[in-house]
Amino acid sequence: MFSLHPNSSLPARQTSNSGFAIFLTTLIVLGLVTVVVASLSLATLIEQKITRNFAQSAQAYFAAEAGVEDSLYRLIAGKNYQATNSLTVGSAEVAVNISDEGSDQKIIQAAGEESNRFRSLQVKLKTSTKTISFRYGVQVGEGGLVMYNNSRVSGNQVSGNVYSNGPILGNAGATITGDAWVANRPLAADQQSLIATTDFIFGQQDNQIDAAQAFTPSITDRLVKVHLYLKKVGSPGNKTVRILTDNDNQPSKTLAGGGAYGTLYTNQISAASYGWTEVMIAMPPTLQAGVKYWIVVDTSANNNHYFLWGRDQTDSYPGGTGKYSPNWNATSPIWQAVAGDLAFKAFLGEEPNFLNNVSVGNDAHAHSISYSIVGRDAYYQSLFYTTVLGQSYPDSPDPAPETMPISESNIADWKAEATAGGVINHDYILAMGGHGSLGPKKINGNLILFLGADLTLTGPVYVTGYIMIYQNCQVRLSADYANFSGVLLNDGFVSIANNVDFITTSPGAYILLLSTATGDVLNIVNNSTAAIFYAPNGNIFVANNVILKEATAQKITLANNAQVIYESGLASTKFSSGAGATWEISEFKEVP
Repeated sequence: MFSLHPNSSLPARQTSNSGFAIFLTTLIVLGLVTVVVASLSLATLIEQKITRNFAQSAQAYFAAEAGVEDSLYRLIAGKNYQATNSLTVGSAEVAVNISDEGSDQKIIQAAGEESNRFRSLQVKLKTSTKTISFRYGVQVGEGGLVMYNNSRVSGNQVSGNVYSNGPILGNAGATITGDAWVANRPLAADQQSLIATTDFIFGQQDNQIDAAQAFTPSITDRLVKVHLYLKKVGSPGNKTVRILTDNDNQPSKTLAGGGAYGTLYTNQISAASYGWTEVMIAMPPTLQAGVKYWIVVDTSANNNHYFLWGRDQTDSYPGGTGKYSPNWNATSPIWQAVAGDLAFKAFLGEEPNFLNNVSVGNDAHAHSISYSIVGRDAYYQSLFYTTVLGQSYPDSPDPAPETMPISESNIADWKAEATAGGVINHDYILAMGGHGSLGPKKINGNLILFLGADLTLTGPVYVTGYIMIYQNCQVRLSADYANFSGVLLNDGFVSIANNVDFITTSPGAYILLLSTATGDVLNIVNNSTAAIFYAPNGNIFVANNVILKEATAQKITLANNAQVIYESGLASTKFSSGAGATWEISEFKEVP
């Protein structure tokens, strides 16, 4: 037996074991703490990543929403817009495409992107009207509008609007109840390439998506419009045409001026044959003589809906050439030669026009406004003896010419459809209460209806000679038609007189009476409630006290007390009022 003194120490081995236990315990605790901290950190990192992804996805969504809202504002407020465009929203980007669906809808598609997170929205807009060919109660070409005493352009429950590429000259009591736009008259084409010996396909597949043609002006002046020699396959939507500066013999990504773009209305392009399609420039830029510029058509790949551009394989136009790219707006666009020139016309220079001696109910836009009354705002370069009840905006840019609603290609298609239905090689005469039906049909001769004749149109009717309809006759649109689709056209003089009725089966259906002749080609002496009159190359004369629904021509003359009471047509984005002016959202959804 032995005992330890109170001051003696434990044996060395016992002390060592105790220290190791404490060390081990500490390691275990530290390990557990590390695991817990690592787990918490990992969870935090995952949560942060999820939060970051959510935030970036939300930013992409909000960017897409901003693109939609920008497009909605431009469409509804009547501002200029590009069918394809892009926006920067904070650090996000959004690509926007605005296209047509059918005759009365537009589709806005906006794809937002933030740090490789993508969100896309689609909005469908619908108008209250079914027809799109005519956007104004009266639309006039370079011949202008002449309004005699107390003549009037108004509307049935909407304001009457006028757009004229020529002067508007009024007399005592002449009234336009809506907006009046007077554009300057474009001068002749300064640059052009008219040879088209073969096709150039673009907007279909591979790298041939966007197409461009260079040109070099010979004068320094404003570019008002361009014409492109096109044909289409399927039904591609409207496209944006841009005028870009040159970058080392290829298109840059810089517009030649603010608003140096226009809309290519593809419903004016034929699928059957080539034709010249007009593109008006929204805000005509001033181009410099001897400096190269590019006409660029911005499309997207679609195997079923695309374009053909007439091409000159000899590359004979000295001021430029044709090129194509998979994406004109890429970070570093790649352009390749089309091996030739693409047929075009570029119109530089203009002759100022005026609005004179007219009472305008809403806004007036013209280079010069004189001896008039403007019910709201006036936009002008010069103002003489005019009362403006709203705001005056001197030094406003002159309005750009507006594209006429029906193209040469549209007319050629109607003629071809009528001819395909058979040909009558003599005059067609119906009289003394006789009944007949025509269409589709071509008449190599004249069409004469009188003394109570009753004719039903069952398809397009094309008359090579003159058309005379008078003395209690009726022209009907077959019940098979829906909305505006009845066409009676000719290449000569048209006279409508003495109680002629145009009859359709529904309020949205009209008969289009069209003459391609020049000079005084359409003489209307009686009221016409279901007809739309169109003379792209000539003058429509509306006699005293006659009431029409809509008229479009190179020139229009309204005699004393004659009226156009607008009822049909799709609203123009340029107007503050008009039938169908308000777009309604029919669908809003997120798409893949």
